[in-house]
Amino acid sequence: MTEIDRIKSEGWLPENFWNEEVRDEYLVTAEMKKVWAIEMDLYRELARALGKHNLRYFADGGTTLGAIRHKGFIPWDDDFDICMPRADYEKLQEFFADFKEPYFLQTTVTDPEYGYSFMRLRNSNTSVVVKPFTHAKFNQGLYIDIFPLDNATIEDIAPRMEKINKLILKNSAYMRKDYPDKSERDLQKLRDDFDPNMKPIDVWNAVNKEATADNHIETGYWSPIVTTFYDPLKNIYPKSIFDDYKDVPFETISIRVPAGYHEMLTAYFGNYMEFPPVEKRGTWHNMEFYPEVPYKQLYKEKFGVEM
Repeated sequence: MTEIDRIKSEGWLPENFWNEEVRDEYLVTAEMKKVWAIEMDLYRELARALGKHNLRYFADGGTTLGAIRHKGFIPWDDDFDICMPRADYEKLQEFFADFKEPYFLQTTVTDPEYGYSFMRLRNSNTSVVVKPFTHAKFNQGLYIDIFPLDNATIEDIAPRMEKINKLILKNSAYMRKDYPDKSERDLQKLRDDFDPNMKPIDVWNAVNKEATADNHIETGYWSPIVTTFYDPLKNIYPKSIFDDYKDVPFETISIRVPAGYHEMLTAYFGNYMEFPPVEKRGTWHNMEFYPEVPYKQLYKEKFGVEM
């Protein structure tokens, strides 16, 4: 039984969910519906564990935008993001054994070759392919991202993000070092950023040291500073945004968003209820999804890599 078969048998998604459809002038394929289903299933599993241990969490970024503007996924989006106050994020790592197969709580501690700067919850019976990282030997199942929220100030957010980004580039180079079809861009990244004396755990520890540098003082602001996806001033918010939460509809489930979501989304996106032009509606992640094939099987068959 594939994960899609399992989810269908559980019945929490209606039959018409799985159909290809046009939403907001964008075609959502039946295959993307399968990806969405896996990600919602991961959210449900994560929410179960977080609820069990009474840990705080909120949807983040485009996931919150999708919940508020679309009551589900942004039609042209393909990921799912969660953020957690640092204290709760650290406690979650202690409970990694709560997640049973096929679920896997991924950090560089639980998966030493994993070179990202934040946790992910993966489904090991699925696969995602990011071409430069196909020969990096870590769990490559479909996932949801989990970001910590750390103290920051308006004045120091930019230089600290710059330091973290330099560390992230080291792991980006590390994860592509064994890729056999390196482009000139890949080779340049290796020349610029690869450090044979630094393993992913060293980078993980350095990123978290920098991310928590302000946590001993009260700044009034939180930031998912371990990520560098957004401009610094779009990556910092008053803590009051997270004083409470709201459960809001998301496809056929509900998800938890910050009570101050309006302020968060305004910081991220400006006029967030306005749709982008039709020609800009599309995913920017360079990934291939295989929601019905375990990553160990797919990577062995497709790339000859034993995970």
